[in-house]
Parts: sequence; structure tokens; C-alpha cells
Amino acid sequence: MSQQWSGQTGGTHWMQRALVGIIRHTGLRFVYGCMHLWLVWYILVRPTNRHGAYLFHRKRGRTRTQAAVDVYRSFYHFGQAILDRFAVYAGEPFEVEVENRDLYYGRMDSPEGFIMLFSHVGNTEIAGYYLSTPDKPMHIVLYGGESPVVMEKRRQTFSRNNIDIIDVQPDNWGHIYRINEVLQKGDVLALAADRKMGDHTISCPFLGADAQWSTGAFRICQALKQPVLLVFVIKEGTKKYRVFSEELQPTKDLVNQYAAKVEQMALKYPYQWFNFYDFWAR
Repeated sequence: MSQQWSGQTGGTHWMQRALVGIIRHTGLRFVYGCMHLWLVWYILVRPTNRHGAYLFHRKRGRTRTQAAVDVYRSFYHFGQAILDRFAVYAGEPFEVEVENRDLYYGRMDSPEGFIMLFSHVGNTEIAGYYLSTPDKPMHIVLYGGESPVVMEKRRQTFSRNNIDIIDVQPDNWGHIYRINEVLQKGDVLALAADRKMGDHTISCPFLGADAQWSTGAFRICQALKQPVLLVFVIKEGTKKYRVFSEELQPTKDLVNQYAAKVEQMALKYPYQWFNFYDFWAR
């Protein structure tokens, strides 16, 4: 049976609010150091998360000892990504460098709308805080089941950067109408294509075996015939990220194009691949 992350950041509401204050007064390096103290315990008591991380490392042909170390390193980087999000809420600045600047900002400066696909390789939420422009609104399709504190902080921070959130709720198709409106206005629609949403999947090769990908994001791209930009945001230092962007063709082959690029980045940055569910489950 497939096991996967619920999509909600851990911790109680008061703990999440307190974390913002702690980062504001102590800095990121101190909080990163504290994370080592509870990370082993967290991995051991959360077998579903350990299972998801191990699947990826098994595909890399690692020994059991190597896989155990890799799981720890994966969750340490995952913890950093989550803490970086709260650091932004606390007002901490990050350095973000953009590769292929002409491609990315050329699309942002165009009057035409486009679809930005991202994945759970790296920390794409950071891009939302730094890559928006005042003249072209961005609308991010996000799972609506996140914790109230995270959703509140996201909305506050995004709103200051000309970004809107489109919530996806189970058994509610209202987001489809919002998506059409966004692109008709020439805005940016951003969404993850490796999020498990619904039961409709398509199979394509990924890390040496056929993997199951949700069809939703790819159907949207193919139906709306808008330019598609794939974006990865990779952590390179304590407070530094690098953005990679590439244009994809919104054809029937889009899922294979996307999966090939995600695989390439997951192998290049194995400890920043944070989608902890079984892609290969039937």
C-alpha cells in the first residue's frame, strides 16, 4: 500500500507561530543546529516518512547503511526547506540567483499569460517570494489542507509580492474556473505537477521504472495551450538559492518531458527531492 505525506506541515499552531519568533531572534544557523537534536527521533517515529524517503534511495542502488545516512541527509535538507519558509515569514532575506534570466523574465514581461510548472525538487515556495513582478500577477495552485498558520503566513507574504493562492479542496472544482480566468487575463498560473491529486494517473518512466503521475496538471497545460515554463529552486547555501528554468511543449508528451527533467534534477540534487510518496505503487 502506498504511504505518503499528508500535505500538512507538522507541529501545533502555537509551535509554528513560536518558530517565527525564534528565527527572528536567534537566526537560521542556530535553528538548523537545533534540528539535529530531534531529527533522528522524528525519522524513527514517523515510519511513513521514512518509507517514502527510502523508496528514492533504493532506486539509487544504495546499501542499507548508505540508505540510512541518505535518509537522514534528505530529511535534514527537508527540514531546512521548511525552516527557510518560516524564516521568510520572520523577515529574513535570502539571495536568489536566476539562471536563464532572459527566458524567465522575458515571460514575465510578456503580455501573454503562461503556466509555471514546478516540482518538489528544491524549495519552490522561496521563488514565490522573490521572483514575482509588480506588473504581472502570479496565482499559485496549492493544496488547501495546510495548517492555518502556514496558510495565513503564506497569504500575508504572497500578497505583498503580487501573488494570489488558488486553494484546491477535495470534491470542489471551483479552482478550475479560477484557472481559466487567470490565463485569460495574461497572468501567471503556477502549480506542482508531481503532487498526487485524485485517482487519474498516467504511467511513464522515472528512476528506472514506470511511475504513476497524476494527470491534472498536464491536462490543464494541454487543454489551455499556454506556454509552459518548468522551474526548479535549489538551495546552495544557508541563505542562497539558485533558480533553473526551461520551456516545455504543452503536447501529449508533456508528462514524459516533465518526468525526465525532474529525474535529472533529483539525481543531481538527491537530498533536495522532497516528494515522499511511492511513485511506483500500483
